[in-house]
Amino acid sequence: MSEDISKNIAQSYDVYVAGRENNKACYWKNNVKTDLTNGDNLIPLDITVQNNNVYVTGSNGSTPTTLKPIHYFWKNGTRNEIKQYLNLPNSGLSGITSFTVNNGDIYFAGYVENPTATSAFEQYELCYWKNGVKTILYKSQYVPSAEGIEITNSATGSDVYVSAMIADNNQNVDRGYFKNTTFNSLNQPSFVFNFAKNTNGLHILFQKNSKYYSKNIFTNVETLIGNYTLPIPFYGKITTDTETNDLYTMYYNQGNNYYKNTTTVNPSFSSLPYIQDLFALDNKIYMVKYDTPNSTYTGKVFVNGVESQSITSTQNSSQNYTGTFNAIYVVKN
Repeated sequence: MSEDISKNIAQSYDVYVAGRENNKACYWKNNVKTDLTNGDNLIPLDITVQNNNVYVTGSNGSTPTTLKPIHYFWKNGTRNEIKQYLNLPNSGLSGITSFTVNNGDIYFAGYVENPTATSAFEQYELCYWKNGVKTILYKSQYVPSAEGIEITNSATGSDVYVSAMIADNNQNVDRGYFKNTTFNSLNQPSFVFNFAKNTNGLHILFQKNSKYYSKNIFTNVETLIGNYTLPIPFYGKITTDTETNDLYTMYYNQGNNYYKNTTTVNPSFSSLPYIQDLFALDNKIYMVKYDTPNSTYTGKVFVNGVESQSITSTQNSSQNYTGTFNAIYVVKN
């Protein structure tokens, strides 16, 4: 059950937390809950707020701490099924894994099985969609993946960036990013993650040699962030404080510390070990931490180390936790 611990969040900031309570997808705005339409037994993945519109992506997945394809998204509480929204066939493989919003335009990125392929070399398509309209980035007989999507605006229009893993028809694997439809290699990293955009540039996070790196795509400057020591290397997230331009990197939803730029920070204000998500704004850190001892989930929201909200739950028959905090987003009024 969710519990409102503190009413001391400054009114100049709205804190949004996506999660679930009583097996139903929902989000909280400053601790006030909104249930998402037709959200029973679904798991929110991410939350974004732009121009007073609230966007939540969701999954049919079985646990709240595993990265999953997007199966649904809600805009202001109204649910859309991804295959219908993107006009994908019900049959065939697909994995829609990245989402963003830019000036009211809704973007997704992922792969689909090509229903009109004339050869095995075109079996899978890596794509992005803007308001449901598809742009094909790459075709191959091997399944690609989209790890992040970001939009930048200029006087001449918008550019779409998609971080991706691709494999050519000789099974040569590469990881990097597409700018619009042009692929740019990152020189064989082990994993590539998402983007963070600020006034200093567009930064992409990747992993190689058991270390985190970021690259400013606009300036071509690569930065070593720090060691990557946890054994399962699939999780990584970079975000920025748009007021200070500081970059924050974490081992998304399983790590116990984070980096501010290139400095390791060990949050010691809570006994909960894992960081589920982090958002930075105006040099304040908004964080979701959690633990799952003895099949009991405990999650808490912290604002600069001060607890503001908590939830506890147990697993149901499908091995889902009935209540969780999964993602956080903050808006300055």
